[in-house]
Amino acid sequence: MIHLGKILCPTDYSATSDNAVRYAVEFARKVGAHVRFLNIVDPGNVQARTDGISEADMSMSDQEEGIPESFSRVLMSEKKKGLSADMYVLKGDAHKVISEQAHSWGADLIIMGSHGRTGLHRLIMGSVAEEVFRSSDVPVLLVKEQAADKIVSE
Repeated sequence: MIHLGKILCPTDYSATSDNAVRYAVEFARKVGAHVRFLNIVDPGNVQARTDGISEADMSMSDQEEGIPESFSRVLMSEKKKGLSADMYVLKGDAHKVISEQAHSWGADLIIMGSHGRTGLHRLIMGSVAEEVFRSSDVPVLLVKEQAADKIVSE
């Protein structure tokens, strides 16, 4: 039997990530899972105030300062409707942090957006989703940009 109690949903707040967030919210509702939303900050772009502070030492208010208001509003609204969820902001290389967080937290599933790039554009830009898919020992569900019309909320 497959148990889905913990869903990890990385987000970069893009339209593609928003689709994955909406998918994760509805999926979690249907199976009664807890969702951990995860935003990864490139260590080179972290504000000086967080230098020398580990992620574990960052308070939720420190972490929430980097979260866009629109995302925060949606998260609070969904939590009021009964969604079990939390939000983490961590520093590092995106695909490594996602895979490590999924493993250390004990995630049962990763739901993340994929731009669906192909050819030269994918070769140049790389694909965090592809790297996570290859390196993670946790199942990964990729939500493509075009999947917005497949997300039905009740």
